[in-house]
Amino acid sequence: MAAPSRGRVRDVYLRLLGVIFLAAFLSLLVQVRLLLGREGLLPAATYVDAIRRLGFFAAPTVFWLDASDRALVGAAVAGAILSFGLILNVAPRWCLVALWALYVSFVNVGQEFLSFQWDNLLLEAAFFTLFVTPRGFRPNRPPEPHPIGVFLMLWLVFRMNFESGAAKLLTGDPTWRNLTAMVSYYETAPLPTWVGWYAHQAPVWAQRVSAGYTLLVELVLAPLVWGPARVRRIVFAAIAAMQAMIVLTSNYGFFNYLTLALALFVLDDRDFGRITARLGRPLLPAPPHVPSRARTVLLGAVAAILVPVSVIPFLPFFRVSRFARAERALDTVRSINAYHLFAHMTLVRKEVVIEGSADGESWEPYEFRFKPGDPSRPPPFVAPHQPRVDFQLWFLLLGGPPRALYFNRLLERLSTTPATVAPLFARDPFPETPPRLIRVAFYRYRFTDAATRRATRAWWSRELLGYSRPLAAGDVRGRP
Repeated sequence: MAAPSRGRVRDVYLRLLGVIFLAAFLSLLVQVRLLLGREGLLPAATYVDAIRRLGFFAAPTVFWLDASDRALVGAAVAGAILSFGLILNVAPRWCLVALWALYVSFVNVGQEFLSFQWDNLLLEAAFFTLFVTPRGFRPNRPPEPHPIGVFLMLWLVFRMNFESGAAKLLTGDPTWRNLTAMVSYYETAPLPTWVGWYAHQAPVWAQRVSAGYTLLVELVLAPLVWGPARVRRIVFAAIAAMQAMIVLTSNYGFFNYLTLALALFVLDDRDFGRITARLGRPLLPAPPHVPSRARTVLLGAVAAILVPVSVIPFLPFFRVSRFARAERALDTVRSINAYHLFAHMTLVRKEVVIEGSADGESWEPYEFRFKPGDPSRPPPFVAPHQPRVDFQLWFLLLGGPPRALYFNRLLERLSTTPATVAPLFARDPFPETPPRLIRVAFYRYRFTDAATRRATRAWWSRELLGYSRPLAAGDVRGRP
């Protein structure tokens, strides 16, 4: 029995991947100077100089040649242009190679700011997509993708879901084992939305059902991506429903949209045909693929290597460390990765609020644009944009007192050159001159309940945990 065609699935997916790359590069474009520029929080040029002795292959990136602000902005603009090329089906294979090269370049100098699993997933998706991308400058009705290429795409969909589910249990997190993970999830998500507040109000039994559903999708349904057509439709619907709920309740940049796009390969052209037929536009099938024997042998050899190699990054979850050297080698290009999304649930939300003072008596807070601050401000929708400083600040207190270099530099910039970090804040409490003193307030944040929300209109309640000692500009510059 012939494998179902996925030519039209592939075509739609490639356009969506172009849109996702466009969102990723535009998101970088509006913040790359602040993050990685010469006056940024973690300058790329300084980082490249620090690792230069290790050589190019320790961190492959075009920024070995030039890591200036102009180069960083230019690379983000080039990525956006190439994304349009992929959307418009202009030399899709070459656009994809260039997009991969540019994004891995940013990831390898981005340090903490580009260390997220969805950055890795975008690179791995681009790499695996090369095996189903048609050749040519303007491929018109290209043949359906090779079945081995389709298998590799499904392998990525399976791994990303199944590894995430397995990690939840292998790490020993008790909240997944007793199905209470979702009781705290919405409140402790890095950048929740106002819909997340409503989801948090659901009773405990509903949160348990939600946690069970997550494990069902990731551990039971994920292996069925190779099942019969009806089963695959159920798998796709289940993945789509889970990702839609995440999109509605929290902000993870482009991650959920990329996951949904990849999941299209669970469907086939017959499913697309039913949809287009209802819209009165019958779907023209892709020309059948007649692969040469040599191409089939080559792709088969590639798959025989990639499938076992792609398991290596996940082996540490089984306490297997004998492949550590191979894992480090794979990590340099982030194109074969382990996925362990939400493996450990955070039960308590702690936030930093930066405050400035001109006299040491009255203190004014700096209100970030996206992360929780003012309890009366509704948590916003911001995805697919990822405000990387706001997001990274969620991790700041997970390991105790704040020690991140970027955070110390942020405090320094506020004391000396506040204009360089002004885009981070919704309001500058010291628009004329920098404050004489800076301190950090530490709070525990909780979502309010419905009664409190009606009475106070506040989305959050917060409990003051303490303050750092006030720091003058010279003190901040002297911190490690």
